[in-house]
Amino acid sequence: MKERQKKFGKAIVVLTVGMALCAVFLGGCTEQGTTTITIKGSSTVLPIAERCAEEFNAAHNDIKVTVAGGGSGLGIKSVANGEADIGDASREVKQSEIEQYGDIFVDHKIALDGVAVIVSKAIYDAGVTDITLDQIKGIYDGSISNWQELGGPDEEIFVNEREEGSGTRDTFMDIVDLDETAADKANSANSQVKQAVSGSDVAIGYVGLGYVSDETPALKIDGVYPSAATIEDESYPISRSLHMYTNGEPTDAVEEFLNFVMGSEGQAIVEEEGFISIL
Repeated sequence: MKERQKKFGKAIVVLTVGMALCAVFLGGCTEQGTTTITIKGSSTVLPIAERCAEEFNAAHNDIKVTVAGGGSGLGIKSVANGEADIGDASREVKQSEIEQYGDIFVDHKIALDGVAVIVSKAIYDAGVTDITLDQIKGIYDGSISNWQELGGPDEEIFVNEREEGSGTRDTFMDIVDLDETAADKANSANSQVKQAVSGSDVAIGYVGLGYVSDETPALKIDGVYPSAATIEDESYPISRSLHMYTNGEPTDAVEEFLNFVMGSEGQAIVEEEGFISIL
């Protein structure tokens, strides 16, 4: 009798363990049945990528898109190293990156954008609404340091820029013809530049077009205001395209997501986020 009880007890233990393992394996099957797409990179592209991922995920039970920022340089590096399926960038891949990682990048242009030069509302209201490229260069190289030199109040200019690795910074520095700056603060994202400018009465900074607001008005540059029309006709001097890069031609779920971004639904999101559609 005791022997039968021991055998019965062992059988219960085996059954219990088996059921637990089954549950684990079934759960794993559920996870394994979901394809994850990882996106990293540009803070400018971030709001587009997040909104597109949200809409795409809601329509797909078998695909999950995750999005993170970190800058264009990180996005390109992450794609090259296999840490991301898609690298967001607010600039084109550099020749130095191709030399470092190989000619592996496939470009998917998803939007057009301009780099807007924004100022504190108090400065704009004081009459500084237009600026030249030469004056922008002077502010950022330190040769212009007071708003009075631009027709504004007798106040020192608080200069904001982006950190190295930012595609927005690369575009700005290239077009304004700067190698280095005398900026007071380097910010890691467009949103931080916007916050720094809106929180000051004497600040200037540069951001993607989608970050312009009533609290951080954009200046005309050489008489041209940044808008969809002036960026499309290239009359606004600081313009660019936005990109999603892959390591080689995309396939399966990644290709499906990119088709969504570049299709009518994704491009509607591009416009809703303040950028310019490629369609």
